Amino acid sequence: MTQRSSKTKIVIRCSEEQKLALLQTKSQLKALTWLEMVQKLLQRKKIEPPKTIIQDSVYLLEILTELKRCGNNLNQITKIANISKTITPQETAQLKKLAMQLSSLKNKVLKSFIVEGDK
Repeated sequence: MTQRSSKTKIVIRCSEEQKLALLQTKSQLKALTWLEMVQKLLQRKKIEPPKTIIQDSVYLLEILTELKRCGNNLNQITKIANISKTITPQETAQLKKLAMQLSSLKNKVLKSFIVEGDK
């Protein structure tokens, strides 16, 4: 059995939700101790929030499917409006901006979730 070299103890009071978030962060960083987790976080330039764990991929798939449908609808609206010449260049630019925002949102969703369980 190894003897601890440090004897100072720090106690942090938090809610159950905060405790779960800390445990997730510790797990994601693959830190063996709380001190190691803090050291890893201090070394990072940007600290990202812990990812939300989804028990199955159905929920994530539903989100991504809806985002894809929105993108498809935007593309169809833009195509029809361009063909019929009922859209201004400003409106075209606005639709393009919306499509880019949807794409960005899709990427954020993919980066925010970890799927565990049935796949």
